[in-house]
Amino acid sequence: SGVRMVGLGSKSARGASTAVRLAPGANSMEARTTVVAELVQYLVGDGHIPAAKVRDELQDVHPLSQGFVIEGSITPSLRLERAAMIYFGIPSYGVHVNGWVRDPDRPDDARPWGMWVAKRSMSKATYAGLLDQVVAGGQPSGITFVDNVRKECEEEASFPPEVISQVRQTGLISYRYTTRKGLSTKILATYDLEVPQGLLPICSDGEVDEFRLLSISEVLRSVREELPLWKPNSAMVVVDFAIRHGFIDFDEPGYMEIAHLLRKGAL
Repeated sequence: SGVRMVGLGSKSARGASTAVRLAPGANSMEARTTVVAELVQYLVGDGHIPAAKVRDELQDVHPLSQGFVIEGSITPSLRLERAAMIYFGIPSYGVHVNGWVRDPDRPDDARPWGMWVAKRSMSKATYAGLLDQVVAGGQPSGITFVDNVRKECEEEASFPPEVISQVRQTGLISYRYTTRKGLSTKILATYDLEVPQGLLPICSDGEVDEFRLLSISEVLRSVREELPLWKPNSAMVVVDFAIRHGFIDFDEPGYMEIAHLLRKGAL
């Protein structure tokens, strides 16, 4: 059998008493890939995974403890059909860049004053027309996070190299939710980028309809009062930015729960 239910102690399973072990009798990446591929074929044939979604494209699967692994650098546990990843709860990764600006009346003050916000193209397959970071995208398996951020900054905002070089890594956000497909686990690498006064982001890949420069107070008001206008995980990235820069302090109702939930998904 390619699947076995196993009992787990609460410590190793974070409170869970059972788990599903795939290909328990396989002892190599190739063997596990073959066994799980047969399981995927069964799920497709049974209608649980729509045949039209199958891409015949394999993605590497690694233990979450290894974090994101560049393709080819470490032997994966197995390779899995891309369309099946969410059905098995396999984590996916992305990058989000907060593009902030200084107060034009106080250029020597390094505290963020405003933020560039993108409105996603109405032609996007997901979250069309919703508000997003100035730059954001999924993380391909073949390149590093840094290279992906540079690529996305060029494609989505047309930022010049001297500006992109100032991108600063700020941490990770993780979350998990159930869908009709399965368990969706996301891990987002977040970055801050100071955008010089007068530099206007210009989309070159058609994924953004417009960019808006809003004050930080207006961005936070929008997240509080107009949350449906935001792509859900982009609103989380805004909240994380506000916490890190002191716009949301310890006295905020629910502060501890908010800070905890931003890292709850997979970390």
